[in-house]
Amino acid sequence: MRTVLSLLFSCLIYCSISAQEVSGVLKDYIKQQQQEHQIPAIAVSLVTPDSIFSYVNGKARLTKKERIPLDSKFHLGSNSKAITAFIAMHLSEQDVINFDTSFFELFPELETTSQKSYKAITLGDLLSHNAQIPAYTKGTELAKFNNLTGNTSEKRYVFAKTVLSENTAKTGTYSNAGYVLAALMLEKASGKSFNKLLDELMNDLDLSYFIGFPNKENDTYPWGHQEQNGSLISLAPDHNYKLNSFMVSAGDISMNIEDYSKFIQLNLQGLTGVANYLEGDNYKKLHFGKPNYAYGWGNIEQENQKMSYHDGSAGTYYCHTVLFPEKEIAVIVMANTATEEAVSAIYDIQKWVSDNPKKAKK
Repeated sequence: MRTVLSLLFSCLIYCSISAQEVSGVLKDYIKQQQQEHQIPAIAVSLVTPDSIFSYVNGKARLTKKERIPLDSKFHLGSNSKAITAFIAMHLSEQDVINFDTSFFELFPELETTSQKSYKAITLGDLLSHNAQIPAYTKGTELAKFNNLTGNTSEKRYVFAKTVLSENTAKTGTYSNAGYVLAALMLEKASGKSFNKLLDELMNDLDLSYFIGFPNKENDTYPWGHQEQNGSLISLAPDHNYKLNSFMVSAGDISMNIEDYSKFIQLNLQGLTGVANYLEGDNYKKLHFGKPNYAYGWGNIEQENQKMSYHDGSAGTYYCHTVLFPEKEIAVIVMANTATEEAVSAIYDIQKWVSDNPKKAKK
């Protein structure tokens, strides 16, 4: 475990970093992609271990002229999972819980009502999608939980009890529900609600965030868009579409590009061997500790280079993040639409930046 002095030193390194603008060439390319593929608002960032180059452009709604503010938040969707795994690793470093902790060690009363196949599942299994928990990636699957009563933690417990009584999924099934169960474990081990743990982390790192779609916090922030009958329709702040409150650990955090880039920068620094908020080796575990999907991060090797990545979308926003530790860069693209052509453009922008990092910098 790190000393207080080393933590303070790490924070001094982290806090000294400020955002810079991307190049005019990249700005023009982004604007072109926006126009050609109907992306109302976008945020793009090139992250290095010591710098952040970012750009925010567009409108909150496709049909309005007002530009979004530079500190606009975008919905991270399932990229929230990396934050949940980060919290889990922090608690592990504090000896509050570890990735080998059994779910039923913390909740023995649920074992008798759960499928026997779940008997040995651990926190690490849940965070790496190796617990065979049903996916719950569709709103229709979650609809039966819309009328749960109690606070968010109580709803999370009832959800977990129900899920564990259901048949197991195939090994390796990507599961939002698994991350709900992981949050429940973090709550029980720490004695704090997941929302409190999230708030403590963000305060420690001096990062701004919001739970839910960003325009519900500020209507000048990007509104999510859905395609209906060939047209993009924006969802107003009072629209009834929202994620269940107990799903925050799986995919309901919003952040602006600068603060999210700072979080990704911590991860990139860690992957290059620098200890900061977490110990350096633990970043490698989060990103590459298991093949294909470790803990909050997918991973792959292309052209003899490792990369970790994650995509997130609840259908109305999209967030795409890729880290290239050997190149010492990360690229983030956020948008307030998730149509097929918009996602294709998002990937094209990410590839342009990761292939041309020098051209991307102002």
